[in-house]
Amino acid sequence: MFIKRLLLVLLTLVTLAACETKDTTTSTNDTGGENKSMQTGIIGGRTGGAWSVFTEGIAESIRRNHPTSVITVEPGGIVENPPTVGTNTIPYGISYTMTAYSAYRGEKPYDQAYKDIRAVSVVIPANYYQLVAREELKYDSLEEIIEHKAPIHLAVDQKGSAGEIITRNFLKEHGVSYDDIIAWGGSVDHFSGAKAFELMADNRIDMTGDAVSVPSSDIIQAKTMIDLKMLTLKKDTSKAVADQLGMLSGTIEASSYDFQNKNINTVNTPAILLVHKDVPEEEVYKVTKAIYENLDYLRTVHEEFKNLSDENMMNVGKVPLHPGAKKFFKEKRITE
Repeated sequence: MFIKRLLLVLLTLVTLAACETKDTTTSTNDTGGENKSMQTGIIGGRTGGAWSVFTEGIAESIRRNHPTSVITVEPGGIVENPPTVGTNTIPYGISYTMTAYSAYRGEKPYDQAYKDIRAVSVVIPANYYQLVAREELKYDSLEEIIEHKAPIHLAVDQKGSAGEIITRNFLKEHGVSYDDIIAWGGSVDHFSGAKAFELMADNRIDMTGDAVSVPSSDIIQAKTMIDLKMLTLKKDTSKAVADQLGMLSGTIEASSYDFQNKNINTVNTPAILLVHKDVPEEEVYKVTKAIYENLDYLRTVHEEFKNLSDENMMNVGKVPLHPGAKKFFKEKRITE
């Protein structure tokens, strides 16, 4: 009798332990209520970089609303993150609107379409394309350079990066390629940021273009070494490039830099949070809500989050919104 009672007690304890584990560790397939925990992952940027900070900020926002949730952050990159999400290898990820839309459509640098990508929210709303040149360059616009077939020495980021894709498409709108620039006696080198400006200071580069925040720390730092100017871009050309790449038209306001005295038409490619379409609606709703309810916290995480607001959270470009995000924005009456 004693042995039977002991076995019954042990069986009861095992059953209770199993139930407790089930209640406190919920997978991304759990569609439970508001207080249910989540277990999921987000792929962000290189370890130690700004994008890894952005990603950790989003993860912590979810944890703050759902303390028992397990949200892991994985290192990644702007180009590789959309396919990772699109194949549901990692359910969430951060990328630019333009790279996400290129992945969604299967356009360069992607060799297939990732139609299962969906958008959740804008994360960093302001990454403006900025075409910067040495001040002594005699041309003030991209159009003038092309019109005169000027033998300029151009620096762009690595092929397939945001800045490189945008630069290539601005040239394409004018019927010009990198090969044309080289044929004019110029050059195209793949450098970005501090390295590009270092070469510019040595008079080996005339101009460089990239999608970065305004003001950009690299540009501010470069101005301490060399005199710079911002080249103008035609408004209709900017709009055409934005439409083609799934971005937004934008304006770099005058006086954003001490050398800039007029507004510059350009394109803006916000960084957005992506999710696989099969992640349950209720979970994505809770993730979107967590970002919304922790905007004040996010502004303490990184300077770039200070531009994120309920007014621009939904400006995710042309990648379709996940139904869970759409449900939250509708409840809050947030529109594009």
